Amino acid sequence: MIDYESILIKHKFKYKKAFGQNFIFDDALLDEIAAAGGADGATVVEIGAGAGSLSAAIARRAKQLCAFEIDESLFPILEETLGEFDNVRLFSNNVLELGIETVDMLVGEPYIVIANLPYYITTPLISMFLRSAECGSITCLVQKEVAERICATSGGDYGALSACVQTVAVPKLVRIVKSWDFNPMPEVDSALIRLDRIPGAVLTDELDGFIKKCFLQKRKTLVNNLVASGMDKQSVQDALASVGAASNARAEELGTEKLTALFAAFNK
Repeated sequence: MIDYESILIKHKFKYKKAFGQNFIFDDALLDEIAAAGGADGATVVEIGAGAGSLSAAIARRAKQLCAFEIDESLFPILEETLGEFDNVRLFSNNVLELGIETVDMLVGEPYIVIANLPYYITTPLISMFLRSAECGSITCLVQKEVAERICATSGGDYGALSACVQTVAVPKLVRIVKSWDFNPMPEVDSALIRLDRIPGAVLTDELDGFIKKCFLQKRKTLVNNLVASGMDKQSVQDALASVGAASNARAEELGTEKLTALFAAFNK
């Protein structure tokens, strides 16, 4: 059992708020996260290796772990905490700067993502990995309210983020993780979610852009939002009719299935 906090003190590590560093050191919780993500026998990508606590839990189960960490002051710590594993590859890169094609190339085979995501880059990271056909699932810790938005199917929480995720993946809220389970303790609770890709579905720039136009102003009708984005009003009304939606419907009233069908209607 590794004493991560003592190792951090030994290396005089200082938490950096700019990197969204909130680590977990509870071995049982870490193993639960690795198991929930489906790490057994898999090739796993981890974003934000931190002190290596989740990395170690994943590496014990995985065929291969490709862990990305942008804080180079953590690398001496990671060499110590992950030294026993020969199935771990560490990368000192910002994956958002690399882009999904480069990440796919570096990993070199189909993979899943398991990560304790920094709050400030949660949405762009999820969006990026949903664009890769190589990524089979994403299991990650996010702010509780973000998890609720991702998993919502209707109501006030359902919006562009919910729809973008659900067009290509099936979301599941696995469990709530309390703020006191992290070090340092964040101001809000988190949730562990798992997004399983729908076979053959990939989030494209076109689909992502269309959904964001639909939710441009949530209180406005879909027709008004799409016309405001430059689309022809009659074409929008015809497309809505073709998917069985009312001409005065708002985007959240359609749900993901009809929004996907609407996108397809415009791209025939």
